[in-house]
Amino acid sequence: MAAQATKKCANAACSCIPPEKDKYCCAHCEGVANKIEIMCTCGHPSCGMGATTHS
Repeated sequence: MAAQATKKCANAACSCIPPEKDKYCCAHCEGVANKIEIMCTCGHPSCGMGATTHS
């Protein structure tokens, strides 16, 4: 059997892994689903695309 690939957040600019049954890692990424981000601003420290903090 082939190994199952790790699912990435559906926001193309984000590198986070969402919860098992979700497409997005957080409300921020889901909120920008119809926009194009060059650098993810989800704020998660594990996101290699741009760790920033927001409230």
